[in-house]
Amino acid sequence: MELALISVVADTAAAFGVVGSLMLVGFQVRQNSAGLHQAAVQNQISAYQNMASNILDSKDMAEVWCQGLYHPDKLEEVALMRFYAYVSKMLRTFQGIHWQWRRGVLDDELFNSLGSFLEDMGSTPGWQHVWHAWRHQFDSEFQAFFDGVIEEHKGKELYPVAVAGDD
Repeated sequence: MELALISVVADTAAAFGVVGSLMLVGFQVRQNSAGLHQAAVQNQISAYQNMASNILDSKDMAEVWCQGLYHPDKLEEVALMRFYAYVSKMLRTFQGIHWQWRRGVLDDELFNSLGSFLEDMGSTPGWQHVWHAWRHQFDSEFQAFFDGVIEEHKGKELYPVAVAGDD
């Protein structure tokens, strides 16, 4: 066998090896991306559940929450501080969700379902009160997004029975 022919066969085998390696790397990257996506989704679901359980597990916090949503001006100083801190925590969580969605980590369907909750919250006087006071603490893209949420007034009234007759 000629040396040139051996060289061609070796080069061809090496090319197949490189192509196979690249295909394997591509497959692994895709699986890693799917794993990262799943971890991000699970992280956001856990954060959302933790926020809800903090209200559900404490009668005192539930009272502050319900009063703060619709009548933040009626909260006493410590209760108002707790309400502000809690809404700020929730807004920070949603800013993180928004950031991940903008970068393609979270898909539109998940983001839109969580966005519906944000629309409902953004329609309450309490959230708007906190937002107008602390808006400057959030990144400009989230500011523009949440300003739009508030302006569109798409949210549904939360807890209508609990606040009926409070006015």
